[in-house]
Amino acid sequence: MNLKKIAAVLVLGAAASGAGATVLTFDGLTDFVYGDGFPLASSMRYDGTNLTYREAGYQLTLNAPGADAGAAHISDGTYEPQTFNWHDGMENGSGTFVTLTRIGGGLFDLLGFDYYTDGSAVSADGSPRGMLADAGIWDTALRGIGELRLSSGVFNQIDNIQVEDAGVASGKVPVPGTLPLLLGGIAAAFMARRRRY
Repeated sequence: MNLKKIAAVLVLGAAASGAGATVLTFDGLTDFVYGDGFPLASSMRYDGTNLTYREAGYQLTLNAPGADAGAAHISDGTYEPQTFNWHDGMENGSGTFVTLTRIGGGLFDLLGFDYYTDGSAVSADGSPRGMLADAGIWDTALRGIGELRLSSGVFNQIDNIQVEDAGVASGKVPVPGTLPLLLGGIAAAFMARRRRY
């Protein structure tokens, strides 16, 4: 194996080792209210009555069918900065819900998230998956979904959403733990080749 081939294998191994979970942290949301006349963060936009937020290839949409266009807003559910929080009612109108999807569509795996709510139903692709109440951590993995949906209570907050492209955890893509094995094998092959000369 020549040095060019070794370098190519190292680059491919390093790229593969980067595969894994992404955590949506909402660290850019530092002010109390976004929307309803307050400035939007650069990662946000309105689509009629819906307010979208984008981070790391994923999109959360506050669907507010009872709101006036441009009136829906987030960050007043718990008023805790650096979280995605909202309330049901008043400017947002009643019947609000939040969806999580990949930007541009496609399937993803949901690994978990932190929450604080007085009551929210969780569904994936239209199928009910459970209820949230009080504060806690959702740690039931939902594999190969196109949309996560959270209904709204009076106050709602989610944070640290762990997601990854569908299939990563199933072994279709090498995980970071394989990189040391790959490097060890390459080093052994290189040393064996050196000994022959």
